[in-house]
Amino acid sequence: MSSSAESSEIDPALATAVRFTAGRLHVLLDDGREISVPLGRFRRLQRATPAQRQNWEITAFGTAIRWPGLDEEIGVAGVLGVPEDMVERAAGFETRSSKPSARRPAKDR
Repeated sequence: MSSSAESSEIDPALATAVRFTAGRLHVLLDDGREISVPLGRFRRLQRATPAQRQNWEITAFGTAIRWPGLDEEIGVAGVLGVPEDMVERAAGFETRSSKPSARRPAKDR
């Protein structure tokens, strides 16, 4: 039995907006999904004032949200609970793991 989670092809999930409710961070994605996570996962946001939380910006072409006044940046991957390079590959970015390694094999050192 296969599932969509097993698929090697995934659609990009890029952040478009952020909102907060009592004790939760909600990230709206460009495909219509809304991901909600407890603020307790992000201590700086949890301790921030409502005004500080509202001062956010989308960065990295939609793959992260940044709160400049809090020096906090959260990747969409972290909210989704998937590896960062998976989100970046789906969005069409070249990732560190997709680049050829600059290191030589151990036997050549």
